[in-house]
Amino acid sequence: MNIDHLQYQYKYHFHLNRTFWDYCVENLTWEQFLQETGISVNTIRNQFVHLMDVEERWFNGFKGTPNPGSVDSTLFDILGIIREKWDKVESEIKRILEGFTDEYLEKTYHQDMKVWHVLAHVVNHATAHRAQIGAMLRSLGLMPPPQDFIFFVMGRL
Repeated sequence: MNIDHLQYQYKYHFHLNRTFWDYCVENLTWEQFLQETGISVNTIRNQFVHLMDVEERWFNGFKGTPNPGSVDSTLFDILGIIREKWDKVESEIKRILEGFTDEYLEKTYHQDMKVWHVLAHVVNHATAHRAQIGAMLRSLGLMPPPQDFIFFVMGRL
């Protein structure tokens, strides 16, 4: 694993997070954003807050910041508050990634997990949740954006 590969994966990851966010903001009412679906963390709002929260907690580990535990998604009751917080989290992740080297990726993060394992997990975790958001959007009669990595590579996303 090398840092160039992971940084490219994160470009894809950030692009897809924003694509799904923009699609939801442009196409959903607040009521739809909060509609309970029974899928994963239950609402589209909760999905976005969960993604942001989990990523912040994993990257706090790289900074040595104590894990504060999960945030309450109901505290994010305005779209702008979610986006503002998510922009800060994304910016901090980018800043942290800039300092990583190939050698650092092989260091132990925790127990048997190496740094690159955690970085790959974060992207994979988000892919799963974006797929769940896609299912939620379909249940509302909408067609979610594509998220195939190869489409990103080909410049089609």
